Formats: sequence, structure tokens, C-alpha cells
Amino acid sequence: MTFADQPISEFLDDVASGQVTPSGGAVAAVGGAMGAALCEMVCIHTVGTDGSEAAADELSEVGDTLADRRERLLALADEDAATVDAVGAAIESGDDDRIQVASKRSTEVPLETAEVCLDVVEHARTVTAKGTPVAVPDAAVGALLAAAALQASVATVRANLDMIDDESFVAAMKQRADEAEAAGKAALDEAVANAER
Repeated sequence: MTFADQPISEFLDDVASGQVTPSGGAVAAVGGAMGAALCEMVCIHTVGTDGSEAAADELSEVGDTLADRRERLLALADEDAATVDAVGAAIESGDDDRIQVASKRSTEVPLETAEVCLDVVEHARTVTAKGTPVAVPDAAVGALLAAAALQASVATVRANLDMIDDESFVAAMKQRADEAEAAGKAALDEAVANAER
């Protein structure tokens, strides 16, 4: 069963258990998906109101993009859990090459999660600027959730890089993580400012 098909209470019970997964990366991805869903909701409410046709068209497209990001983040939650399990199995095997391959994957998945969450926060700027005013606070909450998931994912990337010997890979991943983090902060500030106007 995928996390997308699992009741939320069961997912949270699994998180708050002695199991290794789902852990931080999967939880961050699910949190980012929740943020995307909130922003998507505001798009839907705005398209159904008597506002500007141009804004409605734009938010209809943004809503479709957010739906895609929500689905990708839920898939990344599953990928993260599989990656964590693979790292554990590699360490248990004692095979250094296998450990390195699994460790690289354990940074690639949370980095993709961070970058998808960044896309959600960047779209939240549009949603908070053009959404129907009564629903804009929900988009701000969505932006905050996606930004928190981005930060959490970047933290996971940085922690997992310690296991990797490939210096060029580590440098490239650090740079992408830093860029996602900086862009996420800027986009979040704008989305929150829009919501407070």
C-alpha cells in the first residue's frame, strides 16, 4: 500500500512507532503535498467566483500544476521510505559500493522533494496574490507547510551527505540544496506578504 492510499491516522501511527520508516523524509514529502493541496483548493475556489477571467484562467493552470506537484510529493514519500530501507540493507551487507549507491540515492530523493516543494511555494506567490480574498489565508498556510517541508528536506540532504565519499557529488548536492533553500525563503516571504495585504 502506498502512503497516498493509507488512512492518515494509520500513517501517523506508523511514524510514531518503532519502525524505521516512514521517517523524516517521507513525512516532509507528505507535508509538502498538504501545502500543495491547500494552494490548489484556493485556485479552485477562485476559478469558481466572479473575479477576473484572466486571473481565473491563470489560477486554473496553477491549480493543475499544484495537483501534479501534490501527486509527485506523495510518490516521493514512498520513494524516501524505500531509500531509507535500502540504506539500512546496504549497511547491513557491509558492501562499501552498495552503501555509496544507496547513500547517494538517500540524498537525491529528499533533494527532489525540496525542489518540488520550492515549486509549490513559488506557485503560492501567485495564489496569494490573485486568489479569492476569503481563501488566501489557506494558501498562506499551504505555502508555510511547503516551505517547512523544503527546509526539512534540505536538512535531510545535508545530514545524508556525510555518508558519501564522492566529493564532486557532495558539492553539487550542497549547491542545489543551498539554492532551493534561498529561493524558498524568498518565495515564502512574498507569499506571506501577499496574504497580509
